[in-house]
Amino acid sequence: MIRESIALPAVAEAPAPVKLPDPPASPSIPSTDPLTLDSVLNTLATSFPLILAMEQERGIAGGQRLAAEGSFDTLLRARAADQTGTFSSARLDFVAEQPILENGGSVFAGWRMGDGNFPIYYGDRKTADGGEFRAGVAVPLLRDRPIDRRRVALRQAQIQEQLADPVIRRARLDFYRAAAFAYWNWVAAGEQYRVARELLGLARDRQGFVDERFKLGADPETLPVLNKRLIASREESLLAAERALQAAALRLSLYHRDAVGNPIVPSPIRLPASLLDGAPTAPRSNQLAEDVAVALQNRPELERFRLLKERAATDVALARNRTRPGLNAFAAAAQDVGFSKKTAGGAGPFATDRTTAEFGLTFELEAQRRDALGRLRAAEALLAQTTAQERFARDEIAVQVQDATSELTLTYQRLERAREEYRQAARVRELETESFRQGRTSLIDLNLQEIATAEAQLKIVTTIGAYYRAVAEYLTTLGIEPGQTRSGLKP
Repeated sequence: MIRESIALPAVAEAPAPVKLPDPPASPSIPSTDPLTLDSVLNTLATSFPLILAMEQERGIAGGQRLAAEGSFDTLLRARAADQTGTFSSARLDFVAEQPILENGGSVFAGWRMGDGNFPIYYGDRKTADGGEFRAGVAVPLLRDRPIDRRRVALRQAQIQEQLADPVIRRARLDFYRAAAFAYWNWVAAGEQYRVARELLGLARDRQGFVDERFKLGADPETLPVLNKRLIASREESLLAAERALQAAALRLSLYHRDAVGNPIVPSPIRLPASLLDGAPTAPRSNQLAEDVAVALQNRPELERFRLLKERAATDVALARNRTRPGLNAFAAAAQDVGFSKKTAGGAGPFATDRTTAEFGLTFELEAQRRDALGRLRAAEALLAQTTAQERFARDEIAVQVQDATSELTLTYQRLERAREEYRQAARVRELETESFRQGRTSLIDLNLQEIATAEAQLKIVTTIGAYYRAVAEYLTTLGIEPGQTRSGLKP
């Protein structure tokens, strides 16, 4: 059932350009539009090398399936021989054989010609001058009738081809999650740079004020020197934030690519609006049972286990088939055409038969059947093992959904507390700033409040980044890929 769920919070319009450090140049055409997560995921789907590599699993499996179909190709055989000496003769033989997919049998048809002198024990090689046409059929009656090795190989190759889809889907989910993590880490790094730049700007703006008070003799020289030390310290912090932003941009470029697959290192000007300005959508925590049901329906791992069980079941069927006795029926007929070539007497083995027919049965049974029974036991154990692994996978998915939901809910609650902490810290900084200008608070005390406010801002940024990563984890846990829409949810 489709339901409302946690949506990725909309990213606001880009703010006015701010001067942020430029990362290494990208070979792609630069853009100044805010970079969104959708844009990254769209390029990921079409240009990411590892996704393109995983897509080749279909081609590999398709080739293996085609090779398995080759077991049912029509087989053409031809033989020519010319003998000299006492029994001078020439022989030609052509035959076409076609396996039957439905019952494990085969049919054949051919033509042969034997001309010349043949010894008595090879009298059947002689044909009329137009040769001999023949056809026949062989059909298993017990073993190999419902299933045989060739049909099992074909079915398993078809299953392997189907297995490529859940493997590719699982890889795509992992890559989409990694791309979302890289994107939000880059956005959070940009916010941390802004906070460090703002903190540095406070100290720089204050330098003129403390210098003027020192010149007027209102404060000792310690005050402007201390403020300059704060400026140097905050400049070092800004450089560290710059390095973190560049590293995050480089990491994001692995997933953000142009049309031909070249990495694009996003410029800081493409950072979206400040995370501090908006508020993510609150998650819903009363739909756990439905979330688990959605995950069990969507997750590719369970589809993979279904196919693995089907493949194991074919092994069981083949092994059980090998425990049966082999009883095969065959029939063949031959017809000479043209003038018959006979010896002077025209009797005995050299009397050319115009029409022949043959019918028969063959029987085969291994007395102990240890090979067949051993293979059956192993195949049944493999099927039971795969079933047990599937059960654990289902339980694990349910736990993952609970964990992702818990992470989402508690991270949002942490965000609310962090915003409240920032509001109080900003108010204290405002009061301390006014008190400092009136000479009632020391610069050291004001510095502590500015740092506390910056730390509260960073806590918000870190928590918002963690929340958006939790959203990506939640969507991945439910098995929802970008492009899938669920009650307005577009990851």
